[in-house]
Formats: sequence, structure tokens, C-alpha cells
Amino acid sequence: MPKENRFREYTRSVWRKGYETYERSPAKQRDVSVPALNTLAAELGRCTSEEELHACYWEPGDWPADVLRQHLPSDPGPEVLLELEDACFWLLLKELAGS
Repeated sequence: MPKENRFREYTRSVWRKGYETYERSPAKQRDVSVPALNTLAAELGRCTSEEELHACYWEPGDWPADVLRQHLPSDPGPEVLLELEDACFWLLLKELAGS
């Protein structure tokens, strides 16, 4: 498998694990994060392909966390923010794939 494909697969697995972690979190925590995830998903709505989604994910800086923080009642910390980012990217990837 070419190096680029391995990197893409690795990124997908990180996104999937973030989503799985999000799904296992307490319902109250998930409910609080829904507005933030919806806002980030809207920001990422400009991505019309998996390639564009990967490009947004790997942009310099941590703009997705900044978007999430603005719509969360408190800062949950870097680990939770990253899990939320990954969950959102995974959901959008699934949406782009049509499943």
C-alpha cells in the first residue's frame, strides 16, 4: 500500500476511534456537545470530498478546537476537544461516503 494511502487509513482510524469514544461518553456530555459539533460540521460543510476533509484536518493551527470551544459551556480540555474533532470528521466522512 502506498505511503499516502496508509496515512489516509491511519487518519480515518483516528477519526473512527474519536467517534467511538464520543459515543461511549455519558449522554449528558454528548448532549452538551451537540451544538458545538453541529457548528463545526457546518464549518466543514465546504468539504465536498474526502481529500478536502483531510486537508482541513491537517491545516496548521487548531481551528476546529477553537470552533468547538465557542459552543461548549466550558473548556473540556485538549483530549476531549480532540475526540470531538475526530468524531465530527468521522461523521462527515461517513456522510460523504453516503453511509
